[in-house]
Amino acid sequence: MASAIAAVRRGLAHLARIRYRLLLINLIACAVPLVGISFARMHEEQLLAALEADMIHQAQLVRAFGVAAPESALVTAARDTRTRIRILDPRGSVRADSHRGGPPEGAERPVPRFLDDDSPTHDAEVPRPVDLASRSEVKAALAGRYGSATRLWDNQDRVYLFSALPILDAAGAVSGVVYVTRSTHDVKLQLYRLRTWLVRVLVVACVTTALLTLLLATTIARPLGRLTRRAQRIAARQPVETTDALTRRSDEIGQLARAVDAMTDELERRARDARTLAADISHEFKTPLTGIRGAAELLRDGAADDPAAREQFLAMIVEDTARLDRLVSRLLELARVEDDRGAALPVEVGELARACAARPWPVAVVVACTGDTVIAGRGAALASAIDNLVANATQFAEPDTAVHVVVEGVAGGVRVIVANHGPALSPAARAKVWDRFYSTRVASGGSGLGLAIVRSVAIAHGGSVGVDCADGITAFWFEARSAR
Repeated sequence: MASAIAAVRRGLAHLARIRYRLLLINLIACAVPLVGISFARMHEEQLLAALEADMIHQAQLVRAFGVAAPESALVTAARDTRTRIRILDPRGSVRADSHRGGPPEGAERPVPRFLDDDSPTHDAEVPRPVDLASRSEVKAALAGRYGSATRLWDNQDRVYLFSALPILDAAGAVSGVVYVTRSTHDVKLQLYRLRTWLVRVLVVACVTTALLTLLLATTIARPLGRLTRRAQRIAARQPVETTDALTRRSDEIGQLARAVDAMTDELERRARDARTLAADISHEFKTPLTGIRGAAELLRDGAADDPAAREQFLAMIVEDTARLDRLVSRLLELARVEDDRGAALPVEVGELARACAARPWPVAVVVACTGDTVIAGRGAALASAIDNLVANATQFAEPDTAVHVVVEGVAGGVRVIVANHGPALSPAARAKVWDRFYSTRVASGGSGLGLAIVRSVAIAHGGSVGVDCADGITAFWFEARSAR
């Protein structure tokens, strides 16, 4: 039982695929003409009822002439309406017949069987004698009631309606019967045309459905399958196939393909960054750890007996430990910035810069704001970026000079510029200054992570970073865009 339920679930899951959903929608569209064909039967019944009502009205007109109605008038009426009209006496015998010499309107063409109208006509023939008095509708009329019947000829290829209307004399007795016969040819021909049109619509709908299903499966289901396989291979860390053809599309599939490519590039970048970070950390931690280990070993081997040597080696251990502490703190700060997924809120960047300038720095810090400096972002990360730029600028600023912080409102965001009077960076240093663990003052305790934090904050806010050196002024800047 459980296996059967599981099989049903697998089947339903398979049918839930997009290509089968598209096919189902198109099949529903094809069902419309099928429903129309079934409603044609209801329409036929309504047409036959209207035809019978018309026969009754025609019989009532003839009944107004009475039993002595002239046969020539019946022939004229039959030719104009394709109706056979007979006047019967009280015994059911024919007194007048519009078709005594054959149909005056000529041969009746049968309803065509195919899409053309080349079917042969029925040959006109003289009506054969029939005992009309034995027919049920005639019996009903001779009894003073209205009678009707439906009969088929030619292997049910021709259908006729019969109506019998009693003729009453002044005393209310039956003096005769108006017997009307009419072919359903017009009704069948109309229905044939309706059904032919519906069948043509059905054929066109089926062909269109097949083509649309194939087209949609090719342009939607297959590309989605390629993107699914690409995502699965990315998750399995396997080589992925290119999606260049999909990324050039302008529809939602193209947008999804470009998003998958962007995600792939971002995952690869993060993987490279993680490998690089691991290598950089091992390298940066190795030097102070080696120093600590060497000093500890020397102290263990007897250097502790010499007060001067002991103080020297203990100072080395404290210094290297402090350096490790700074590196760990910076790495934690960098990790918080890169992993910050908090909601973007309105932030007044100018206020962050003024708050930073209010702290005690080795040199004066002057802030200037221009334009709209409010953006939607993460305030803690932006404040950290400004602090790191100001800290970097004050450490390299010449004595008795000020560090200038300019916050400019730009299209869609802000630009923060921190400038100082100090030594210019070489072209090689400019290219590497934003890299993690790159520092020009390692001897004085630089961790090489401050500007890397600034770069991460700018990237997280959709911006960029840069450095300009001219006329003895070095200006570091970053841009941040409002989150959307």
